[in-house]
Amino acid sequence: MGKWILGILLVAVPCFAMAADQPGKKEQDARFDQTFRSLDTNNSGKISKAEAELKAPALAENFDQIDANHDGGLSKKEIKDAFAAAEKRRREFGQNLEAADKDKNGKLSRDEAKALPNISANFDAIDSNHDGQLVIKEIADYVRTMAKTAPASGSPAPGPTVSSLPVTAQ
Repeated sequence: MGKWILGILLVAVPCFAMAADQPGKKEQDARFDQTFRSLDTNNSGKISKAEAELKAPALAENFDQIDANHDGGLSKKEIKDAFAAAEKRRREFGQNLEAADKDKNGKLSRDEAKALPNISANFDAIDSNHDGQLVIKEIADYVRTMAKTAPASGSPAPGPTVSSLPVTAQ
C-alpha cells in the first residue's frame, strides 16, 4: 500500500490535492476534472488501466490499490479518495517529524530519530551526506529511492515505505 501512495505523491498531478478549506478549491476541482477527462480517452467516466498506462504511469502502477471496488476502472471518487489518504498520511508524517525535532532546528539527530522507529532503523542509509542529521530532503530522497527499488510483486521494499514515511515538501 505504501508504494502506491508514494507514486501518487511524487508523480501524480498536484492539482488533485483535496484540502476542502484550501483557497482555490474551485480551480483545483476544475483542473482535476480537466485532467480526468484527458485521461479518460473513451469518455466512459472511468480511467481504465490501459488509459492510465498511456498517460499516468503512477495511476497504472498502483491501479489495483486505487480501484477500491475492483471494477477495472478508476472513478473520480476512487482517485480523490486515494489522494486524500495520501495527503492525510503526508500531514501526519509532517506532524510526527515536527514533534520528533525536539530542538526545532529543522533536522533530526540520531537521538531525535528514535521517536520514529522506521527512520531510526535506517538512519545511516537516509543520512546521505553523513553529517549525523536528517533533513526532509534526505528523507524524501530515501523514500523515492526505496519506491523505485521495491520488488515488482507489490511487496514493500526493505526499510521505510510511504505508509510509514509520507513525504513532505520543504
